[in-house]
Amino acid sequence: MNIQRAAPVNELLAKLIFLILPTGAVGYFLLLNVNEYYSILQNQAFQQTIFFAAGMGIAALFYSFRIRFLPTFIILIIGLYSIYKGLDRYESGEFDAFFIARRFQVFGILFTSGWLTGWGFVRLRYWSVVIAASLLSACIALIAKANTDTVTSLLRAFTPALLYAIYIIFTAEQIYNYKDKSKKFWWFLTRRLVFFSLLAAMLLGSVVYLMRGQIKETVDNFGGGGKEGKNDMLKKGKDGFDLKDYSRLSSSLSRNKELLFCAHINSFFPGTEIPNPLYMTAFYFTKFDTLTETFERDSTIPYNDLFEPDPSKIPLFYTRTDSSVIRNSLGPKLRSTVEVEVYNKMLSSNTFLSPNVGYFVQPITVEKDYREEFKSAFRTKSYVSLLNSAYFVYNSPNPVIRKFQEQRFAVLRSVTDYKGMDTAFIRYYTFMPGNDKFKVISDMAHKITDTAHTPVDKILAIRNYFLSKDENGDRLYKYTDNPGIPDLPNASKLIYFLTENHKGYCAYYAGATLFMLRSLGIPSRIAVGFLTEDRSDKNKGWYWYYANQAHAWVQVYFPGFGWLDFDTTVGNDNESRPTPQPDGTPPMQPPRAWLAADGIVENVDTLKKTMLMSVKQIVFHDKEYKLTSPVTINMDMKVAAVFKDSIAIPLNAVQKGDEGTAVSYAEVLKKMEAAPTESGPALIKRFPAPTPVDEVYLKRKDVIKPKEKNEVAAAPKEVSVKNMLWMAACIIGAFILLVLFTPRLILRYFIARYKGAKADGNKVYWAYRAATYYLHMAGIFRGSRTPMQYAREVVDPHLGLALTAFMNVYLKKKYAKQPLTVPEQNYVTGFLKPFLAQARKIIKFSKRFRGFLNPVRCAGFFVMPEEEG
Repeated sequence: MNIQRAAPVNELLAKLIFLILPTGAVGYFLLLNVNEYYSILQNQAFQQTIFFAAGMGIAALFYSFRIRFLPTFIILIIGLYSIYKGLDRYESGEFDAFFIARRFQVFGILFTSGWLTGWGFVRLRYWSVVIAASLLSACIALIAKANTDTVTSLLRAFTPALLYAIYIIFTAEQIYNYKDKSKKFWWFLTRRLVFFSLLAAMLLGSVVYLMRGQIKETVDNFGGGGKEGKNDMLKKGKDGFDLKDYSRLSSSLSRNKELLFCAHINSFFPGTEIPNPLYMTAFYFTKFDTLTETFERDSTIPYNDLFEPDPSKIPLFYTRTDSSVIRNSLGPKLRSTVEVEVYNKMLSSNTFLSPNVGYFVQPITVEKDYREEFKSAFRTKSYVSLLNSAYFVYNSPNPVIRKFQEQRFAVLRSVTDYKGMDTAFIRYYTFMPGNDKFKVISDMAHKITDTAHTPVDKILAIRNYFLSKDENGDRLYKYTDNPGIPDLPNASKLIYFLTENHKGYCAYYAGATLFMLRSLGIPSRIAVGFLTEDRSDKNKGWYWYYANQAHAWVQVYFPGFGWLDFDTTVGNDNESRPTPQPDGTPPMQPPRAWLAADGIVENVDTLKKTMLMSVKQIVFHDKEYKLTSPVTINMDMKVAAVFKDSIAIPLNAVQKGDEGTAVSYAEVLKKMEAAPTESGPALIKRFPAPTPVDEVYLKRKDVIKPKEKNEVAAAPKEVSVKNMLWMAACIIGAFILLVLFTPRLILRYFIARYKGAKADGNKVYWAYRAATYYLHMAGIFRGSRTPMQYAREVVDPHLGLALTAFMNVYLKKKYAKQPLTVPEQNYVTGFLKPFLAQARKIIKFSKRFRGFLNPVRCAGFFVMPEEEG
C-alpha cells in the first residue's frame, strides 16, 4: 500500500529542525524547573525531555503521511493505559511495582504530550499559537511558585519562554507561507530567522535596559508568593533540618511542627526555681540588601562575637573554646556562665546553637535508652547577660517575671547615649539604606518614640506600638504566615507592612524594628535561631523545640551590658504555636566525663579485661592536652561498654589497630586535679594503673576517609549569573561548531568506509556515496535526476570529471548483481582520490567552503528521491 504524504519532505524537515527541535530544548528548560517542585519526577529532566521529544518526532513523521489522527491517537492512549494498568497490578515486589508504574505514568504523559505537539505542528497551521500560549502560562505559574523576587531571576525565568513564543509563531508562519519548497526555501527561511533573532535580541535588550527601574519596582511590590517550604526559616537536607543562611520578606511562611531537638538550659531567676528561658541563637544578620530586600550575613563585622563551630567535626568529649567572642561582645557587666545541653533529633549534625554569647562546645554521648530518638548531643557554655530573657514580649502575669522585667528596664535606663563608643562600630550597626522610601520608616520611628528619652524606652515604645489597638479594640498589628502582596506599586514590602497591611511574621517585625532603631541611632542587628517557650511544669529547665519555633528577633547593643535580645513579634491570637503532641520525657543526662582519650588500640586482653591504647590526645576535666608523641595507657575494661557505629559489641571484637575514643566517669579521676603547668605525659603518669574506663567508641575504618571526601564533594557551589552565561555560551558555541563540522565529518566517514571496504564488495558503493556527497555539498545538485542522468547531463559536461564511466561500473554492481572484473576492481580502487582532487581544482574554494558549512544542505543530501538507475 502506498500512503501519500501530507507534507513535502523539505517542509517536514524544516519543521523538525526549526519547530520541534527548539520546542524540545524549551521543554527541557521547563521540565528542569518543574522537577524542583514535584518529587515524583526525581530530577530526571533530561530523560523526560527525551520522552517528550520522542513523542513529537515520531508523531511528526507518522502524520506527515495521510493518516487519520483520531483513531491512531485513541489506539495510542489505549495501549499506554493498558501497559500502565498491567504494571500497576504487578504483584511481585509491591514497592518496585509502584515505582515502575509511576515512572511509566510520567513517560506516558510526556510521550502523549509530545505526540499531540508533533501532530499539531505537522497538520495545524495555528498550532504554534496554542503551544506559545501554553508555555507562557506554565512559565508564569513556575515564576509564582519559585517566589521570584529579583530582576535578574525574573528575566532569567521569563525571557526564554517569551523569546520562544515569538519565535515559534513567526517561524511556523514562514514555513507555511513559503510555497516553493526547493533549495531556495532553505535560504529564504535561514535568512529570515537570522534577521529575526538579531532584531528580537536588540529589542529585548533595549526594553530591559530602558525599563529596568520600572521592572525593579514591580518586583519589589509583587515579588514573592511562595508555597509551603520555600520560605521557611529552615530547610531540610539529607542530614536533617538546617537554618538557612538567608531570610526573605516574602509572602508566605509555612509552619512545620516536627520536633527538632530538646535542651536543658541551666538558667533560673535569681533566688527562685522559676526557669528563665533564653533564645537559642545560630547566627546574625547585620546587612540588608535594598535591591532584593534580603537580609545578609557579614563575616567582616566589627567585634565579631559569633561562635560558630561544627559539632559533627569535633571528636566525642573533646572541646572547642573561643574566648575572643567574650571580649568582642563588649559587655562585661552583669554576666554569668550558663551551661546548656542540646539533644539533637532532626537538626543537621553541623548546626550549633546556644544562648548569646556561646564560647564553648563539647560533643557528649546520648544515654543508650534514648539513642533511637536522639542522634547526637553536645554541651555548650554561654557568657549570658543577667538581663537577658525570652519573656520580653509575652507580658507574663507571673509577678516574679513582671518584677524582673521592670528591674531590667530600670538598669538599662542608665544608658542614655552612645558617646565614647568606637565610631566604626556605631556607624556599622546604625547604617540605614540611602533609598528615600526608607525615610518613611525613620519618620514613623521618631513619631512613635517622641516622648522616650533613653534607648530602652524607645525600644519599649516600638514594642508598645506593635501591641497597640485600634478604635474598635482590635490589635493594630497581627501575626500571620501569609502577609499578602502590596497593592501600591511604589511601596516595598516593609513599608507596606508598616503603613498598610499590618500583618506579618517574625522577619517582618524584626526587619521593621531594626530599621526604626537604626534610624534612631541605636545599634541593632537581627538574630536567627529558635524561640524558647516554657511549657513544662514537671521538668524545669528543659525545653522542646519544634520546626515552627525557628525565629528571628532583634538584638540591641547597650554600652557595658553588650547585646541583649528584644523580640517585638506580636503573639498569634488564633494559634500560639501549638505542638503536635505534649513535650516528652527529657533524656537522662550522662555523667560528667573526666577523661576522654583518643587513640589506636595496641592490644586487648580478654581474660584480664584490659586494653592498651596508644593515645594521641586527651581531654581531662574539660582541658585538652595534645601529645607531641603517642603515649600508651593501660585501661581497665571490666565495666566498659564498647560501641562501634552506635552498636554495642563485645570486648573480644575489638582488634589491634582500631581507632576510637575511651571515656571515663570514674570518681578517682574526678578527685585528681592537674597542675596549671602540668604536661599531658606527666599527667598520664599519675593516672591509676590500669586506668578505669566506662565507654569506648570505635570508629569504622571503611567510612572515615570516604565520608570526608563525600562531604567535600557534596558541598554546594554557588554559580553566578556571569558563570552561567559563560557556560551557556560555551555549550552553544560547541554545538554550533559541531553542526558546522558535521558535513566534513560525514565526508571523512564515507572516505573511511571506502578505504576499509573490499574491492569486490561494497567499495564501489562507498565511492559513489563519497563522490556524490562531495559534489552535492559543493553545490552540484542531483535533484530528481537518476544517477546516470546526473553524471551525463550535469557533472561531465560542466566539470569534465568522467563520472559516467564510474556510474556504469556502480550500476552494474547494484542492479546486474554481477561480480566486478579485476580491471573494474582496480578502477574502483583508484577512482576516488584523483576524482576528489580534480573536483577541488575545478570547483572554486569559496563555493566548496560555504557549502561544507551548510548543515541544511547536508541534511538535504539524505532526503533526495530514490535512485532509479
